[in-house]
Amino acid sequence: MMKSLLAAFCLFALVSLSSAQVTVKVTGLSTTSPISLQASASSSHPITGWQVYLDGVDAYTGSATSTISAAIKASTGAHQLIVRAWDSTGAFGSATVTATVSVSGSTSAPTTGLPTPPSTAKVFSNINQNTSGWANCGTAACAGGNGEGSYWQAFDQSSPAMSGRSMELFRDGVWSNALWFWKAGADDAATNFLWDFYVQLDSASLSAAQALEYDAFQFVGGYNYMIGTECNYAAGVWDTWNEATGHWLHTTVPCKKFAAGTWHHIQWYMTTNHSSHTYTYKTLVVDGVVYNLNQTQPAKYLAWGDNTGVQWQLDVNAGGAAYHEWVDNAKLSIW
Repeated sequence: MMKSLLAAFCLFALVSLSSAQVTVKVTGLSTTSPISLQASASSSHPITGWQVYLDGVDAYTGSATSTISAAIKASTGAHQLIVRAWDSTGAFGSATVTATVSVSGSTSAPTTGLPTPPSTAKVFSNINQNTSGWANCGTAACAGGNGEGSYWQAFDQSSPAMSGRSMELFRDGVWSNALWFWKAGADDAATNFLWDFYVQLDSASLSAAQALEYDAFQFVGGYNYMIGTECNYAAGVWDTWNEATGHWLHTTVPCKKFAAGTWHHIQWYMTTNHSSHTYTYKTLVVDGVVYNLNQTQPAKYLAWGDNTGVQWQLDVNAGGAAYHEWVDNAKLSIW
């Protein structure tokens, strides 16, 4: 009996010692379903994996990254979440939190408005890892702003990264903007665009960023369907772009400044109508929170060659200080 107790004690001591090497912190938690969970882990060794348990049941599996952003479906009421991370030695650490869901939703297409692309869809995965097809600009004529300061783009960044190969963007300069765009080629038959990606900002962005722009575009028959969106830090809302007038329009969708040092999941579903020369913002999902817009804007005839693609832009405020944005797991599905 004493030997059994001693063995059990030794095992407990070993597990406790191993677990103490990894520290897990929950940095964000929503009260709607799906639960939007953000967490970070630290260790003297690389983090190699994550697991989240909802009421004792596996709900999320993460890869080798120091931060996660997960959307976890849950019913109305109180739930226990155990967030666990492992490092390369096999040691793990856990954080236990309680989430009381006040509004229960579904992750199915009828509720979120995010459709499942058909088997015939063209899917461009890991756009942030593709080093070809890119162009950029930082002039007032191209990106707006006053064109001062510096900007650059760096691929294959291992930290921070979810896939191990994030894309890093940088901009500084008073009232300066920088635009990076990627072209996939012409696809005039496509009218549905599902754009899915993660972003992480540094702490400087909280005081330096004016707006963070995320756009999808399609050029068909000379018409420019610039389906532009931005998280307007200055106004605290999401904006959409009216291509015909060349102006941003405030929506009622809130956009608080993204917490620094953690990944945020952004998903847009948009459509184009080549007969009426319009495009429609259907649904936005930010960290698992769903906003149905159904807002239509007019395209503009510019006589550009046919193409499709996506773009990211950083806008700096009057302070002119530099900040960084990382992009990972960027995917565009069109059909």
